[in-house]
Amino acid sequence: MEAASTLPLRPPPVSVRDGRVEIDHLVVDDERLAVLVQRRAEQGAAADETVVAALEIGARVLDREATGAEVDFVKHEFAQAAAEVERSFSERAQAVGEALGKQLERFLGEDNGTMGKALDAHSDELAELVATHFGGDRSTAVQHQLRELMAKQLQESREALLRQFSAEDGHNPMAGFQAAVVREMKTTRAGHEGLIEKLGALQGEVKLLRAARESEADLDAERERGTGKGRTFEQQAFDVVEELAARRGDVAIHVGDERSASGGKRGDIVIELEAAHGPARGRIAIDAKDERLSKNKAWSVLNGALEERDAGFAILLVTSDEKVPAGHELLHEYEGDKMIVSLDKESLDPRPLELAYRYARCRCLMTLESELEVDAAGVRTAAEEALSALRDAQRIRGSLTGASNSVKSAREALDAMVARVQTSVERVEALVGAGAEPGSES
Repeated sequence: MEAASTLPLRPPPVSVRDGRVEIDHLVVDDERLAVLVQRRAEQGAAADETVVAALEIGARVLDREATGAEVDFVKHEFAQAAAEVERSFSERAQAVGEALGKQLERFLGEDNGTMGKALDAHSDELAELVATHFGGDRSTAVQHQLRELMAKQLQESREALLRQFSAEDGHNPMAGFQAAVVREMKTTRAGHEGLIEKLGALQGEVKLLRAARESEADLDAERERGTGKGRTFEQQAFDVVEELAARRGDVAIHVGDERSASGGKRGDIVIELEAAHGPARGRIAIDAKDERLSKNKAWSVLNGALEERDAGFAILLVTSDEKVPAGHELLHEYEGDKMIVSLDKESLDPRPLELAYRYARCRCLMTLESELEVDAAGVRTAAEEALSALRDAQRIRGSLTGASNSVKSAREALDAMVARVQTSVERVEALVGAGAEPGSES
């Protein structure tokens, strides 16, 4: 017998061993691969490395394509299975619904339903039971029993609560509160009595203060009237001016209502410069006003004082900043021979008036001595600095005057407050009297 066997003449060109692929005499007919291998070889890359990399990349691409195809297949199969399940479920649900409908119709049907027949057979018994337990005309009804039970429980709770709040021991939660209220009322009553006594004394002091203030107001009004228009302030101004003039060898004359050589009476005070040591070298006229003049009236007074008192400088003296004529400023020189200054008649601070007087004195003396060589610019600069500083002082004085007015307003508010306190105390007394009546503490 002849044995037959087939032996391979040569190994296969592609084989896989231990995770490696061996390729023998492989020829790839691909122009793009050939161009890529040649270009990378020119760049210094080995041809076998390029071929191996191309094979590895191609293997990964083929593997991903196969995986995607499998996923698409699974999705398709799942969609078919889901459609089949949905169709089967719909058919079964429809069958179950029809069967359930038949059962309900057989059990609850109006004509031949099992429940209807059972209820008809026992309708008399059910009616009797409902009437027994829920009939409004029967004393054994459930609602009547509940009403009686609730009324009994409410009565017992009310009695227990009343006993608890009526007790005088620690079981009464209101005992401490009642005792505290009684103590507080007694303390409040004693405090109110002391307050009433203090308010009575305060009322007496307020009456005395009001009377003193009214007397002071009457005295001020009388002083304002004086023996002629503004003579009180005029006399105060003269006293200040006389003292200022005496320091510099000048003579102050209170001309008041005396007529001048021309027959006029404008200019209440005249200062004769250096008249204490010889003939007067100049004159300053001061007109004191305790009122606010209009612009035209103020200019008429100043020009009249210059002319009628034969003066080289005229000063309008007012009692406060509020009485400065409209459109004019304090301590500002007008037309080279006029100025407005204030002298507070309460404080009689002479500094603003002294500066205006000294400025006017320099003006008059410089006018007389035309040949005198002086630094005109320096004089004006120094005068302007002094006037500016004095204006600041005037503003501060105005603020202080406002503070004094605030104190006066506070005093008036105190009177109104005392009146309100008296009304409140009367109300407190009425409430305390009502609370002290018998039986009010319970």
